[in-house]
Amino acid sequence: MEEYIRVGRWFSVLHRQAQIFIAEACEPYGLTYLEYVLLLSLFDNEGTRQDALGDMLSFDKAVVTRTVNLLVEKGYIVRRRDEADKRVRHLYLTEKARAEEQYLRNILYVWMECLLEGMDKSTLDTMMEGFRSLIDRMGKADFRSLLSKINHEEWKGENRLGKQE
Repeated sequence: MEEYIRVGRWFSVLHRQAQIFIAEACEPYGLTYLEYVLLLSLFDNEGTRQDALGDMLSFDKAVVTRTVNLLVEKGYIVRRRDEADKRVRHLYLTEKARAEEQYLRNILYVWMECLLEGMDKSTLDTMMEGFRSLIDRMGKADFRSLLSKINHEEWKGENRLGKQE
């Protein structure tokens, strides 16, 4: 059990440190971490629908809408209605965003270089395959089914890893 807690903490620390680094690097441009993540996705998926962007990033619709609204206000993206279906909005980068694309991409590059410094190719390949597998598995996960497996009454005082607490 302690090992699972440790691994969960490691994921959390890496994620939080990345957020802090990226937020500081984006501060001169008035961008938040979430705005950065959406912009980076749009650099590779310009013209995507707003709801599809949320699906790509596993963000809920309200978060995407709020963040897109801020990016529109800040002049980084524009929304355009779909000609065939007026309810659908596509997202496009502005010249302001395009002018900062390389800087914004380099933020992630510098962060990853720092994390991976000194790591041999074999270790990196194994780690990347593990992450791909985790992401694939979570993409297919049925959270309702997983949640139904948590039985508070039956498990009281029992560690599901087999050790009694």
